[in-house]
Amino acid sequence: MARFLKRNWMWMVMVATVLVAGPLLARANGEGVRQRSLDTLTEVMDLVQKDTPEPPTPRQLTHATIQGMLHTLDPHSNYMDETEFRMLREEQKGSFYGIGAIIQQHEQGIAIISPMKGGPADRLGVRSGDIIKEIDGTSTDGMTSNGALQKLRGEKGVLVELAIQRTGMAGLLKFSIPRAEVPTNSVYYSFMLNPTTGFILIKDFGETTSEEFEKAVTTLKKLGMKQLILDLRGDGGGVLDAAIGICRQLLGPDQLIVSQKGRDGRDENQTRTSKGAMLDPFPLVILINRGTASASEIVTGAVQDHDRGLVVGQTSWGKGLVQSVLTISRSRGLALTTARYYTPSGRSIQRDYSHGLDDYYNPEDDKDAKPQGPAYKTDLGRTVYGGGGINPDYTLPTLRLNEFMVDLQFRQQAFFRFAVHEKEQVGIKPGQHADEATMARFHTWALEQKLTIADKDWEANLPAMQERLSIEMQNVAYGVEAGFKIQCEKDPGILKALEVLPEAETLFKKKQLLGSEKPATVAAR
Repeated sequence: MARFLKRNWMWMVMVATVLVAGPLLARANGEGVRQRSLDTLTEVMDLVQKDTPEPPTPRQLTHATIQGMLHTLDPHSNYMDETEFRMLREEQKGSFYGIGAIIQQHEQGIAIISPMKGGPADRLGVRSGDIIKEIDGTSTDGMTSNGALQKLRGEKGVLVELAIQRTGMAGLLKFSIPRAEVPTNSVYYSFMLNPTTGFILIKDFGETTSEEFEKAVTTLKKLGMKQLILDLRGDGGGVLDAAIGICRQLLGPDQLIVSQKGRDGRDENQTRTSKGAMLDPFPLVILINRGTASASEIVTGAVQDHDRGLVVGQTSWGKGLVQSVLTISRSRGLALTTARYYTPSGRSIQRDYSHGLDDYYNPEDDKDAKPQGPAYKTDLGRTVYGGGGINPDYTLPTLRLNEFMVDLQFRQQAFFRFAVHEKEQVGIKPGQHADEATMARFHTWALEQKLTIADKDWEANLPAMQERLSIEMQNVAYGVEAGFKIQCEKDPGILKALEVLPEAETLFKKKQLLGSEKPATVAAR
């Protein structure tokens, strides 16, 4: 051994040097590349600030640079400035400090759609139909709803000065409203559709969502609920733990809820219900559409894969990426994609984004209506598909307003404006629908407002106008839940869900029989 060392010491030193120095040199080379990239970035930023006719601020440049970098990763990694990060935390927490009112951008300013009952604005006399003309001395002309929200929210107890225009009043009304805590409940609506059918709408997933859902189910069961319609349409997701909490209430014992896989498919993490979980035995239908994404897709995918209920609507968004929200300098945030999630059957429902962000953010709803992704099996052997959102068990066409209704409802805001007028001049009863007399008054009012309504358009759109007016009248007089209940009466998704609930019950019983014959298993892949 000594002779070997003596003869080969030089080669051994060289090998050891390579083994030790190689990684160090590679690291140094990597750091060198990074430093050269930073030098290039700094040089470009200096040139932009020096030579452009309207130079951006360093803050704007930094924000745009970070966002550009993140968008090379995936569509959902995102940098948030102080305001964006604060609003995200408020939404996740389930409350914020504000005046307590639902608002909407209006051609005359910011309209109060409905003050929240018992909130600061309601207590001080702000009404539905009021138009906010100024916020803390700043005109609302051209202000967006989000812009107004940022001004209306703030620190607890601090006064917000509003100048309000009210129908029938000559001058502006002045209000000094102290900001107070306003709950942003995730369970937005919860009521009985009929004596045995409960309805719950979840608008997003925050820290309180699972608890809110549990309370809503308990309340509805006391009112006689035997079956449930869960509305996740337009629910863009939120906190992953909230989705897991709801799944634990809907699924049986020891069932897989979701799997997460990190970089290159490593570090798989599975989340299951507890072995002692009790299954609440009510038939279930979930409503989804293109706006259903992320956490709401986790709930829908778990329910579908385990045959816990049926899914009705349009194909969901297809967001199968998990973001970790990291705090930067205490006041800013970075939502960074750290994993992919998979439904219990093994589906990744992430939609393809390799063709660019424009195609991803503006999907053609009618294109590729049939599932294109790989096929998987549910617990009972039904075929489901991955790779492009959750495909409903019953697909409904996407409803679109015609140009006439778009103009009246959104550009002219005619239905909302007339509802305010009707409330002040005639009065509105609970549950009242727009009848022939109401429509005649609306037609007269529209002509007085110089709105162009051709006779052929009036006849062709009369049922749609009656429905929209009925909704807006209840919104203005009794709040948005009263208006939504009117909307439910003719909602195609809700009507279809009611139709297929007996089938959901049959499916549920088959699944219970399967569970009694053998232990719960992960759906076949």
